This record gives sequence, C-alpha cells and structure tokens, in this order.
Amino acid sequence: NYSCAYDSLFGILYNIWRSSPDEWSEIFEDINDEYMGKLANGFKDVFQRNSTLENVRDNIREILHTNDPEKFPMGKNNASVAELAFEIMKSDSNNALSQIFCANCDFIHAEYSDQLGFIFDLSSRKATSTQKWISTLDQPCVEKCPECSEIFTHQIDYTEAPKILVLEYPLTNIKSSHQIKIKVGNKVTSLQLKGIVYHGQNHFTSRFIDSDRTIWYNDGIETGKNFIEDGHLSTIADKDLRNRKDQNLVLAVYA
Repeated sequence: NYSCAYDSLFGILYNIWRSSPDEWSEIFEDINDEYMGKLANGFKDVFQRNSTLENVRDNIREILHTNDPEKFPMGKNNASVAELAFEIMKSDSNNALSQIFCANCDFIHAEYSDQLGFIFDLSSRKATSTQKWISTLDQPCVEKCPECSEIFTHQIDYTEAPKILVLEYPLTNIKSSHQIKIKVGNKVTSLQLKGIVYHGQNHFTSRFIDSDRTIWYNDGIETGKNFIEDGHLSTIADKDLRNRKDQNLVLAVYA
C-alpha cells in the first residue's frame, strides 16, 4: 500500500516512545498536537492492544493527505520520508533564540524569539560528523554590518535542549556519531543514535537501536511488522551504518 515511508519512521518513533510512554507522550505533545500528539495517543492504543500501528499510520497519513495531497499522496504513490519528518516535527511554539550579529566587530543587529524544528538537512553544510554539524546551528545571512561591512552571522539556539532530533544527510560521507551533545547555556544534553531510515529501489526500510545498543532491522516486505536483530552498535563500521544491502541512509534519529 505504498506506506513504507510512514512505516520506517513511525516504527522508530514507536520504539522510542514505548521505552517510557508517559515521558515521551508529553515530549511528543510539546512538539505539536496535530501530528506528534496524535501519534502519542495512537501509540498508547497500540501499547494497550486497542489498535495497531497500521491503524495509527493510516490515520496520520489521512490527515497529512488532507492538508497537503501533493506532498502526501494516497494510492500507488510514495511520500518522501524527509518531507514526512519535516511536516510532523514542526514546532508549535517559540523554542529558540535568534541573534543576528557581526562576528568581526560584535555589533548586534537583532535578537528575537524564534521557532526551531526538530529535523535538519545536513547535506548542504560541510561537516565530517553529525556531532560537528550540530555544534553550530548558524543560518545563512546576506545583510552586511553597518559598522564594518562584514556579512552578519545569524545564530539560532534552542532555549531548552531538544529530547529528539532527526537529521537528514543522504548520499554524504558524514559520519553518524553514536551520540551527539547539545549545549544550551551551561548545560550539556546527550542524545543517542536511536534509528536510521534507508532508501533504495523505491523502498524505505529502517533500523532501531535499543538501550543496550543492539540494532534491530525492519523491512515491511521482508520482515512485516517485526524488527529482527541486526548486530550491535559497538561493533558495526560506519559504512555499514550508512548502507544496508542496496539502500543508503536518508535520516538518522537521535533521542
């Protein structure tokens, strides 16, 4: 039913959620009510055996299709898992601080509350690893400083460290750090690599990494609903994290 984009991402999110249902329900709802809040409620029903992941998927898919039928088609049409993640993980609230300033002479042009989502496209930025990329969330800026004519820096920082992040970096040599650290003020928060979505042959599959760092693999065609054991994070090479069979990494989920 051409739902592999949904199955691959939602399977990872469900396994993260069920590690601590109450805590993750609150986190999902804080991101937004329209999608993540509904996912949390659906996951509760699945956990209590009152529903299935397929039903939850179909409900969210229908809402997405109603809101944007072009990006999220029904029938024999695949959605982009990156578009899916960007849409469902939009922030509902101002959770960041933007500052536009001159790094050369320290002139501050503007400072304001901002919204920062929970998914980022890394492919347009030069970085050797996901940790190095996340250390700088500067945005492109074209305005020049009136004092010294240097191009402004637009820095955006979370006001509170996120509990979950999705990073998109298909067909790059960016190393998938097993852990990323995010500094907000004087506090450092660590997020662990929890899942990877792969794409190839017009099909999405996924891996989930549990609290023991065991890797579990799911392919809706080969394994159905089940995740099968697929190695351990401590022994797998980075190239084998970036690729599985004939598929390449598209997204990595940290939580």
